[in-house]
Amino acid sequence: MIPEALAAQLRARRDTLAVVDPEQSLTYADLDGLSGAVAAHLAQRGVAVGDPVIVHTRLSGWAIVAMLGVLRAGARYVPIDAAFPAARRELMAAGSGARVTLTEELLATLRPTRFDWQDGPDAYTLFTSGSTGVPKAVTVSRAALSYSTGARLEYYGRPPERFLLCSSISFDSSVAGIYWTLCTGGTLVIPTDRPFDVRAIVRTGAVHRPTHTLMVPSLYRLMLRSPVPSLTTVIVAGESCPPGLVDLHHDRMPDATLYNEYGPTECTVWSTVHRCAVGEDPVPIGRPIPGTTVSISDGELCISSPGVVSGGPVYRTGDRVSMGDDGLLRYHGRVDEQLKIGGMRIEPAEIEHALMAHPAVLLAGVAVPYRSVAYVVCSEPVEQKALRAHLLDRLPAVAVPTVFERVESLSTLPNGKLDRRALSRSDHVRHDG
Repeated sequence: MIPEALAAQLRARRDTLAVVDPEQSLTYADLDGLSGAVAAHLAQRGVAVGDPVIVHTRLSGWAIVAMLGVLRAGARYVPIDAAFPAARRELMAAGSGARVTLTEELLATLRPTRFDWQDGPDAYTLFTSGSTGVPKAVTVSRAALSYSTGARLEYYGRPPERFLLCSSISFDSSVAGIYWTLCTGGTLVIPTDRPFDVRAIVRTGAVHRPTHTLMVPSLYRLMLRSPVPSLTTVIVAGESCPPGLVDLHHDRMPDATLYNEYGPTECTVWSTVHRCAVGEDPVPIGRPIPGTTVSISDGELCISSPGVVSGGPVYRTGDRVSMGDDGLLRYHGRVDEQLKIGGMRIEPAEIEHALMAHPAVLLAGVAVPYRSVAYVVCSEPVEQKALRAHLLDRLPAVAVPTVFERVESLSTLPNGKLDRRALSRSDHVRHDG
């Protein structure tokens, strides 16, 4: 179980660096004493076993201290990233049911304390991305988190020595890095509290030489402009992985292995995984992780797993997939986002991936509802006719956008995923070209 594994590492690795961020470094002894202080504070506030506690911090060492302290008290944490828009934070706080909030200012006043680990039913509550409306709370049990982390250890084998943590604390990919690393005595390396701060990521990578990381494909594509050569294991998740990214990875990071993970929040971080190879199109989401089984019902992926927390034994994902003769699952988009253009059906991601195969296009986004407009982030000026010709070689003519709008950045949801619905009401800065 997660608490036992954490407690063992806190005892055994006292002088080992546990967490480093731009402002501080914490050893396992520091993490032990400070998380004990958090647990003692919560007990004084009358927080009972199973109660929700808001962790309102940036992505930082303080976030890790707070999370472990809440678990130590037998409660469950609700991570609300302080970098999120105020309206989003208010919705999450209101939906959490919590009456106690941990902030960085409060955490900085606590002094190391001994506190015994308490059992509790649940580990944390996250909120889904909200792409279809109001964010939905998903509570993950300690048993499900323990299963998910154990499956990660079984699949990947060698645990992280130093994990480059680039995910918001409110996004479940952060869960993967935090517990995979701390339960095995590694070091969490936090480069920045700002999403998509590639310069900080590269700068931190050069100093701390991380061995593992997990990030959304769009961020990894930007990072590959200045690779971090110490990485041996790179995982992309949270978005559809474009084939061009795999080829770019193998060209610029040939000594690192790239994996594509897939999994809904309701299934505790991940459900399938694939070791990527050059030339795969589309890039598979792979096979089920250890202990998970999958089925396909009318094209929709259904998951059965100890990680399912949706209230039933099987979780219907809303994602369309197929399984090839090779036994690999391939993702074909959301059931509710498929576009019908000129009498044919096509996924927004297919248009985006085709655009990102152009050497000048770093990122691409297509709005839903579709307006025959594609938004592109480019490394250099490129003419619209060149982009159109590029797509006509790859897509049916009816699926090629009529307008290509060059922008400085693309709208994302708080978890870092592309927000296609926001693109439909975009007020991006437009550039010539």
